[in-house]
Amino acid sequence: MARNYFGLFKFKLCFASLADYWYNNIMTNWRKNNYFKKIFFNQKFLAWLGLSVIILISFPFAKNTLKQYRINKEISELKKEIGALQNKNIDLKNFVSYLASDQFAEEQARLNLGLKKPGEELTVIKMAASDTLAATSSGATIFNIPGYEKNRPVVKQSNPKKWLNYFFK
Repeated sequence: MARNYFGLFKFKLCFASLADYWYNNIMTNWRKNNYFKKIFFNQKFLAWLGLSVIILISFPFAKNTLKQYRINKEISELKKEIGALQNKNIDLKNFVSYLASDQFAEEQARLNLGLKKPGEELTVIKMAASDTLAATSSGATIFNIPGYEKNRPVVKQSNPKKWLNYFFK
């Protein structure tokens, strides 16, 4: 039993001498120089460190905010497009119901076939050939339905061609 006690005593003695050496030589020099405290606990260093952390955190936040703005903008545009398509759908349903009605059949029979109801007088007004061409080329139609007529694509001209047309036509 004495042997174990002596080994433990040796260990305590060795540990105490190491701790004493550490404290007296290394820690006192570190306290005197205090490089770590001078650098890392300086107000300017802490301010720069805090500012850089805030900036690094704000980048993903700004990216997500921008992405959310773009998505909300696209959603609002799609809602507008849905509304416009629903209005066009309603107009087309009204047009189809009009085409299926007896009134449309009567109008077409009167206009195109020259038919009349019993007891009515028919008057035909002849137009000159140039007037009929002008009426058909201007896009005049019997029905006034928004979105029914297709818009012609605009032909883009080059800038020099625009100048030539401006000065010489």
